[in-house]
Amino acid sequence: MSLMNGDLRILEYIYDQSGGDLDSSVDLWVHFDQRALTPAVRRLQSAGLISLHSILGDYTVTRFGISRVSELRTQRRNMPARMAALRKSVVLWLYGKCIDDETPVSTEEFLESDGASFLEHPFSLREVEHSVTYLNSVGLIRGMRVDQSNHLFSPSLTAKGIECAESEKSVSDFLNPPASGGPTFNVRVDGSQNVNVGTQSDFIQNNTSGIDAAVLAQLGHFASIARQGIPSYGLEESRQVEVQQIAQELESEAGGDAPDRGRLHRLTDRLMSAIAPAAGTALGGMVTALGEQALQAIAG
Repeated sequence: MSLMNGDLRILEYIYDQSGGDLDSSVDLWVHFDQRALTPAVRRLQSAGLISLHSILGDYTVTRFGISRVSELRTQRRNMPARMAALRKSVVLWLYGKCIDDETPVSTEEFLESDGASFLEHPFSLREVEHSVTYLNSVGLIRGMRVDQSNHLFSPSLTAKGIECAESEKSVSDFLNPPASGGPTFNVRVDGSQNVNVGTQSDFIQNNTSGIDAAVLAQLGHFASIARQGIPSYGLEESRQVEVQQIAQELESEAGGDAPDRGRLHRLTDRLMSAIAPAAGTALGGMVTALGEQALQAIAG
């Protein structure tokens, strides 16, 4: 059962109120609406993040829940990832306005939109101002500036900005497409982005670990394809970040000077688990198949 947006704030509340103590129970319904949030609590229980302490309706955080909160807060402090998510959200927000034939008064209105948070943590006004200035400087959005305001009035996407939104890529990937040294196949799945499935020769590494270079290339290829497909899996935002992080770790380990077989196996296993909810889709099934092959290869 996948978590949904808003679920993690309940986990964080239990964690904060209990001080991270496994034996300290927290009465949720003093603070939350029981009828509205019971499904969310059940999802957290199913994920093994919290446990029912008694029939009175108080809950405790699990060790896995503590680890999840720690990871979540570490990810939130990743400013490059946070700003990358913000820039893409602003572009998609303006794209939605374009489709609805609406023009916001100013980019400050973005702060009231559904996309104005990263891992359930709201973006600040200053962060949005920085993002707007950047997107305007690279020619993705336009609008009028008034006095000393850092926001744009009557903002809209440029033709280039519309192309960026419809590519479903991050702003950075759109502006700086990665070079490919081998043949590339574009896989288009209805409702998804184009995913470039290149050959394993695109992955270059030198190592002294004794692991076959072809196996390392296969692992790096799987991680790269899994990462490219993130916008198309239909996963919750927190799960998307998890896939991104594990894929990057796997690529880095496989391409390092002394990759560790055990760590490669664990990272591949974790990445397979992270994309498992998408296995029923065409793209997710393809990527899962690549992962199964990679697992067999590293297992020897």
